[in-house]
Amino acid sequence: MKREPSCDAEQLPSKKGNYYWDQYLRPDPVYYPHAIDAKRALEFNNGKRKKPYDELQDLISKQNRPGEDFKTVIHWFRNDLRIYDNTGFYTAIKESEKLGSKILTIYTVNQNDWIAHLESDSKLTMMYRSLKSLHGKLSEMQIPLYVLVFDSKTLKLSNSKQFVTWLKDECLKISKSSVYLTANAEYLTDELYRDIGVFSVSDERFQFNVFHDPCIVEPGALKTNQGSQYTVFSPWYKKWCSRVMDGSSPNNLIEPLVPEKRAYNENEEFVGNTFSYRLPSQYVSSAPIPDASEDAAWSRLITFLQVSAGGYQDKDLLPTESSSHLSCYISLGILSARCVVNEAFKLIGSRLVGKSPKDMTPVEQFIREVAWRDFYKNIICFWPYLSMDVPFNLSSLEIRWDNNFSNFQKWCLGNTGFPVVDAIMRKLLQVGYINNRARMITASFLSKNLLIDWRWGEKWFRKHLIDCDLASNVGGWGFISSTGADAQPYFRIFNMERQSRTFDPDGEFIKKWVPELKDSENVHSSNQEVENYPSPITDSKSSRQKALEIYNEGLYG
Repeated sequence: MKREPSCDAEQLPSKKGNYYWDQYLRPDPVYYPHAIDAKRALEFNNGKRKKPYDELQDLISKQNRPGEDFKTVIHWFRNDLRIYDNTGFYTAIKESEKLGSKILTIYTVNQNDWIAHLESDSKLTMMYRSLKSLHGKLSEMQIPLYVLVFDSKTLKLSNSKQFVTWLKDECLKISKSSVYLTANAEYLTDELYRDIGVFSVSDERFQFNVFHDPCIVEPGALKTNQGSQYTVFSPWYKKWCSRVMDGSSPNNLIEPLVPEKRAYNENEEFVGNTFSYRLPSQYVSSAPIPDASEDAAWSRLITFLQVSAGGYQDKDLLPTESSSHLSCYISLGILSARCVVNEAFKLIGSRLVGKSPKDMTPVEQFIREVAWRDFYKNIICFWPYLSMDVPFNLSSLEIRWDNNFSNFQKWCLGNTGFPVVDAIMRKLLQVGYINNRARMITASFLSKNLLIDWRWGEKWFRKHLIDCDLASNVGGWGFISSTGADAQPYFRIFNMERQSRTFDPDGEFIKKWVPELKDSENVHSSNQEVENYPSPITDSKSSRQKALEIYNEGLYG
């Protein structure tokens, strides 16, 4: 039986300042009135309930090429806002050429999805700018892009019957003929059920197919010797390396799909449709947004590999952040993960092998980090309740969280009295990005020092990160909170002062984001006597001991 949090969530304030706090504490009751529990989640594991990924695979396997009477091919852009190495878009072009049909593209907007999934304003702003850039690139190829907006007054997600019926009608309306619709798979539960729904409305005038594009190795392709799915990264990564190498060609580790850059729709009068869609003002971010074009993504990749990759081993340092900063492009599909690994591998000049990280070159470490994305997507396909607010380790539902709401707010806003935590959280609010080490530090502090349900923090990250990929976000939080797949042991609890000294040795990062401490003699300590800086909200030693007891009781008691 799941234990109830110690606070009464129904009595918590729903709004303070500009933050609607309820959205972080539970699934949205408007869109998820019957949130899944452990018993129903277990049905996915014991075979009583079919996994949506398996359902989608069955539907894909039964699809044939469209017949000759299909006069329009449409590619449905989602999290694949690019032209280069885009499986679904490339297939749409090839099919249109074989059929002698016109080719169109669409992008659908459903604000209900954004609200229910806690999409961040910075990510939505970057999506919007990328979409505008993509529209320009497609216009050069004489391929129209239609932005179709689902009526936001209807409180329905895109996995609803209303949405899929509307989508079919819109496609038939803009094509004025029979339609073959292509799309790239998205592996979260809502999105899988959405695509299953689109398959269900197929008929002689409307045909749909989905392609595996987001991962370098298709989910489910790598199995243990017993035929089961991996839940531990290291052995999975060794097989991942072997699979990728087995498919390599003399020129590329992974052969990209490159559409011919020419004018399409030659038999149709092309009228360059203007990009009239405007992102609603409530979703426009004031945070700095990088150039969201596909060209900018490639420029950043090449610059990183040619100039900065040699320092990738310092990626965890907080002041310098020598990570690639490509995550915002990969999460929106502006750049394919295949191309990232492909270009990086050219610098290795040898076989890709799954060896220990300590023996890897910086570029090999970088490729391994990209592979983690595949791993977490694979996990979320086969444990679908991970995208339904249920942890991988169902036993962890027994952990007796403190869930002190005031402490959660202080963590969110960077007012905990622990300098490194506060600096990271304040940066996240202002910039919409923090590196992986910063995410680990603050996640450990929330889930173990404060004993607050990690799912509250996961949602806060989701709502504020420009680069949020739900599979990776849930996976990372599960790892650090010891509730997920291949999680660290529950007794591994970060010492905040040690993390601060290791990854911000001169206190440069802290002094930048917590200016109250710019003159502090020991900026790493939680015992500050500085005006206007808060006292620590917990004690490191006693909170560690309490976490050990609570975790042991919840997981094994």
